Amino acid sequence: MNETIWNADPSNVSDGSVWLPFLTPNTEHPMPTTIRLPWALALAAAIATTAPVTPLAAQFGGLAKKAKAALGVDKQAPDAAANVTSSTGPVSVREEHRIDAASLDLFERALAAEHRWLTERAQIRKGLRTPADYRTCSQTVVAVSPEGKKVMQMYLDAIESPANDGSVEFMTALANKMKAEQERIIFAACGYDPAEYGAAHDPSASHQPSEHAAASEVGLPYARYALLKERIVPFCALDAANRGTGAAKVPGDGRNIYYIYEPAETELLAPRCDALQRAIQAVS
Repeated sequence: MNETIWNADPSNVSDGSVWLPFLTPNTEHPMPTTIRLPWALALAAAIATTAPVTPLAAQFGGLAKKAKAALGVDKQAPDAAANVTSSTGPVSVREEHRIDAASLDLFERALAAEHRWLTERAQIRKGLRTPADYRTCSQTVVAVSPEGKKVMQMYLDAIESPANDGSVEFMTALANKMKAEQERIIFAACGYDPAEYGAAHDPSASHQPSEHAAASEVGLPYARYALLKERIVPFCALDAANRGTGAAKVPGDGRNIYYIYEPAETELLAPRCDALQRAIQAVS
């Protein structure tokens, strides 16, 4: 029976498996960490050539639930069949998808940065004004307060000054300066804008600002950060005794669908999985 393997190099798969490439997530319209559109398109084509399986949405949904359950994010009975197995042939992961020591170190730093980002915003939300209260406060500060009047006078003086040549550049710079001054006095009097900080973290959302911010902070491309999460979660979600050694295949959700790992990857991940699990759970 043919097997479908994610992220393998077809020139290095000798066990009769059907190769399904691992595709980099769409960075312009990112999908959730565990469900990304390019995979869905590629997987649909591969499944069409194999025996019927459960619907695609159910496959990916089940995988996400299994991974979350293993990390303590979503309570679900353990799947006894979800054990790592040794690969039946040589496998090679594409270089741009490979988990190495340097990228794993960056990944751990990004997880810590993401946790800080989420923690800071959770703390900010505790002291937020209501949207209506914030709107009233900001309008009052700008229009009535002494600070607001000073900003307006600064604007009027600039309009009347000899430096005003009527150019787009001058007016743009003046508008930006006025905006920055207004934001400064509004923040001092009213705090953070609930429109920006009011929404709680939703791990199932299609866009994760925390991931983008964390990846940027540590200098890790967002697509690489998301890809590492995709590959690390299934392997580390297994019990330590089931992670195996050497080249490994971890069952995905669906018939004959696997995540694959080179020997160097399993050797690198296995001793760090417990710490990685805790860090991933903290941002999930």
